[in-house]
Amino acid sequence: MIGRLHGLQSRMVDTTAFFGIGIWQLLGRAGRHGVEEWDRYAEGWLSRGGEEFYRVPEKIPEGLSEGRVSFSSPLKGDREENNRFHLRVWPGPKGMRSPAMVLLHSLFSASDVGYVHWASVLNRLGWTAVFYDLPYHFRRRPKGTWSGELIFGGNLIRSAEAIRQAVTEVRIVTRMLKASGAPEVGLWGMSLGGWVAGLTLCHEPGLACGWLAQPIPDVATAIWDSEGGWVLRRQMEERGLDRKRVEKLLPLVCPSHGKLQLSSKRVLVVGGSHDSVAPPFKLRALSEGWGGAHYREVGQGHIGYQAMPSTWRWGRELMPELFIGK
Repeated sequence: MIGRLHGLQSRMVDTTAFFGIGIWQLLGRAGRHGVEEWDRYAEGWLSRGGEEFYRVPEKIPEGLSEGRVSFSSPLKGDREENNRFHLRVWPGPKGMRSPAMVLLHSLFSASDVGYVHWASVLNRLGWTAVFYDLPYHFRRRPKGTWSGELIFGGNLIRSAEAIRQAVTEVRIVTRMLKASGAPEVGLWGMSLGGWVAGLTLCHEPGLACGWLAQPIPDVATAIWDSEGGWVLRRQMEERGLDRKRVEKLLPLVCPSHGKLQLSSKRVLVVGGSHDSVAPPFKLRALSEGWGGAHYREVGQGHIGYQAMPSTWRWGRELMPELFIGK
């Protein structure tokens, strides 16, 4: 009985949040495109492959240091504010030569307060913490928009380009950290951040670990099978963009189609038992498909406060070697 009530409460929280998000999406400020434009985009990139889609430039920026720093993005778009990527860096006890964890936030995040807490925890255990602003969020938010509004606002080409931009930039950040002396670099992502982290783990070799809290494993599921996609579904269908068409690009933008570049024993996936955006059965399948990555579950929907602290606890329990002697 208690379990059913908790599940109902979790779904009510998600439903309320997703209704508000849908109202923003109805504004249509992300722009529009038609079927033919989408087909050209998807088929063009599929013919070139994931290595080209997430290609990192040969020259990596320099100047990574404590505090707030920003760098020019190698991928430019039509919104000037989004053409730089921003970081907040808290060096560990050995300065930039400490092992480092890159923190990747969730969709529509408007405050980094919680991540500041986790940065201090990582510092106490010997790690550098780096908070990365995902495209169209925080300091990358174009004027007149909400944080993250444009990344999923009915324009799937903009959405795909934002994922491409995020993965490419995170790959750059991990290389900057290594160039600054970090002996190990890990990723810790929540929801959208977990999605980006998962893709990065499949394209960037040499990472120490990946902790993914409720990552989006399959964008088609998030749009067509969850309450969170109610506006996007309508917008897609009005333009003739059915599920089959959208799924064309899944091999490039969904972690479930990728192959890990590190041991599965260094990867933790955490699901929410009442989550319809990142359903538990999809995340279990993701973990299994990645060769038996660790999977754990918390009793919440997609919106909740258990996932981050639980990910931290399980990550330390399952990978104690990351924190010994740091």
